[in-house]
Amino acid sequence: MYKNFSVLRIVWEFPPIIGGSVTHILELTKQIDPYLQKQIIFAPYLEGCEIFDKSFPVPIIRQKVLKYCNFEVPIIRDMFYSLYVIKTVLHTIKKNNINIVHFHSPILASYFIPHIRAYDKNVKIVVMAHGWPGKKDRKFGVSYYFGNKLIPLFSPDRYLILSDGSQIYELQSILDKKDVHWDIVYHGIDTNFFKPDESFISSKSFNILFPHRPVPIKRPDIAINIFKIFLSKINDSNVSLIYLGANHSEELIKLARKEGIENNVQFLTELSGNELINCINNSSIVIGTSLNSNNGRAIQESMACEKPVVVFNNNGNMSNLIENMKNGILINSGNIDDFVDSLVLLYHNPELRSKIGTSARKTILENRSWERRIKKELSVYQETV
Repeated sequence: MYKNFSVLRIVWEFPPIIGGSVTHILELTKQIDPYLQKQIIFAPYLEGCEIFDKSFPVPIIRQKVLKYCNFEVPIIRDMFYSLYVIKTVLHTIKKNNINIVHFHSPILASYFIPHIRAYDKNVKIVVMAHGWPGKKDRKFGVSYYFGNKLIPLFSPDRYLILSDGSQIYELQSILDKKDVHWDIVYHGIDTNFFKPDESFISSKSFNILFPHRPVPIKRPDIAINIFKIFLSKINDSNVSLIYLGANHSEELIKLARKEGIENNVQFLTELSGNELINCINNSSIVIGTSLNSNNGRAIQESMACEKPVVVFNNNGNMSNLIENMKNGILINSGNIDDFVDSLVLLYHNPELRSKIGTSARKTILENRSWERRIKKELSVYQETV
């Protein structure tokens, strides 16, 4: 039914870069590939990428990026990059009879769309937004402002908005004004891989896991603050706060020392595969302290491992996944006192932790399977073509 789709997937972030969006793209590519006639990845060349590319089951075209394309500002970087590689992209479309170009960056797509439209109006364009930044996200700055104006100028055939708990309403409003059809999609979680293993749970320790990379938007500093207050309310030296991919996070390490809790905070390297599973399963609670996005893969993978999660419910955007005190605990955004009280509650009630964790996995099994996600993606392709 779907074998008439030949997809060119254009990405900016791709291995050896790591991160939630990269992992999502990788898994989506592998999961959907059996249903497609052809699929090709188009990504920037990065040092060391050859080893990864040889082992990946889907062909990858790498384009070397000139130094002037490596701006930290996406709105400028993507413009130069698109101008530099557009001929190669158009050649790839023609050579491989591509009928769907799927972008994984709204700003990047906006620069490519007019060129692709002029080249072949029959090629359909799908854009996926991996969440959406809030107005106060300083990292995006000028890109956020001009991106909001650029995106409506060059519209694709369809938008897929990956709901990760970030503020996606503004993007939806922008698309509605241009009559661009959009669909909400969710993370697919491999529940055969992310599953509970009670043999890793130690009765002698109580571990609180911060499962994200400690980047500013995830607010790892708030987790330090919460954990310090939590420690002051219990009498247990075997309690730890664990960060992943944080062994070089000097500012965070200094903050833990400043607060006098460095002996109870572990800064681990980036984990993957069985090491990641073991770390999740060795945790008692998993937390999300971002004031923007807490519904990413890391929280849902932890839920699949039957872990009780405590997260800020920013503007209610976690409520589509978590029902408070049923399959997780929702805290009003920024309310540190309530967050601490919830940790204390779970600390003293292992039965409640188990009950919430069991319900959490059930939720992921029912609502976040890859089978369900792929079916949605393919239906969008079908309607677009």
